[in-house]
Amino acid sequence: MNDELLDLVNDQDEVIGTMLRSQVYREGKLSMLRATWLLIRDISGKFWIPRRHPLKKILPNALDGSAVGHVGSGESYEQAMIRETLEELNIDVTLLPYRFIGKMSPADGMLCHMTIFELIVPVGFVMNYNQDDICQAYWLTAQEIVDKISAGEPSKDALPKIMKKFYQAI
Repeated sequence: MNDELLDLVNDQDEVIGTMLRSQVYREGKLSMLRATWLLIRDISGKFWIPRRHPLKKILPNALDGSAVGHVGSGESYEQAMIRETLEELNIDVTLLPYRFIGKMSPADGMLCHMTIFELIVPVGFVMNYNQDDICQAYWLTAQEIVDKISAGEPSKDALPKIMKKFYQAI
């Protein structure tokens, strides 16, 4: 786990301090962190959903958002999304038409404060993902994602909540 410096936020998502990532996890202060999610969806409505690498320390083999990560100290949600997408997917999203979808927080049952972005791509868009982070991926509808998770597929807790809130999965 990278021991990066992260901002801590209050219930209103206002920065109130900083802490090393390892200390945040050790002290259980995840609800004071910020994260960014990018969901890649093709024009047919299917999302590119990666499976985390089995050697990941947190949630190995779990389904995840297309590009997800903590917001570093001094970064905006958008800056973190751009950085994470480049690191994990080798995509410079600044050259593509992404958009803001919404925010969720611990008040919504999330582990931390998060902002969700979406990138629409053509059907057949090829990902050149970082194989240290991701071992495989699927193109799935919002409902297929929720159904897989309901059937026991491991995932980040936020994934089905995002699909239900923003993409009408049930």
